[in-house]
Amino acid sequence: MNIGDLRFPTAAEVTAEEAARFRAASPAERMRAIRSTLAAGAALIARSPQRAFIEAYRQRQEDLARDSINSFVSRHAGSPHAGNS
Repeated sequence: MNIGDLRFPTAAEVTAEEAARFRAASPAERMRAIRSTLAAGAALIARSPQRAFIEAYRQRQEDLARDSINSFVSRHAGSPHAGNS
């Protein structure tokens, strides 16, 4: 047996195939896949010895995202011609 003839897909090829399968799925199947992924992540975090760190990090990231959105909205909210109606 010549194992030199074996060809394994690259990470990019695997990712492209998975993305194509996801795009081909129905909206309900996509939601199930997303929920399954989130549930698996939550289960891993719940069992992790680094759980406190992960939860604190996640909270910091959510706070930063909220602050960024609020900052953006406060800078750009409203029309430049709002007083000219």
